[in-house]
Amino acid sequence: MNRNILRQITDIQVQADRILTSKGSFEQIEEFSIYNEEIKKFLVDNVKDEFILQFIHEIPIVNYEELDSKNSILAIIFNFISFGTGSIFQRNKKMDQALESVAEIRGKYASMEFMLKDYFNS
Repeated sequence: MNRNILRQITDIQVQADRILTSKGSFEQIEEFSIYNEEIKKFLVDNVKDEFILQFIHEIPIVNYEELDSKNSILAIIFNFISFGTGSIFQRNKKMDQALESVAEIRGKYASMEFMLKDYFNS
């Protein structure tokens, strides 16, 4: 079990790298976010070290439901006036925010990987 979670932590970092290098799709980010939440839940349930738990709680989540959310009335009006360029801008902004979260998550798992290796091997 311990080797599996360490392998999953390596795997989520690899997935993050792929998303970041390819600029990912909303679907890829959604799958990544779900995987991140599953790993975090497992770690919270199985790690008893307070320092590591605090680090786990600092791992952000990607709110993928907001990524593909419906536009507000104001956004629809702005898109109509701007001939749709506002929609593209808004979508790009959401994607950039999601990619920033993915990068932060990758960094947290990379930092935590060494702590968890020591924790599970002792």
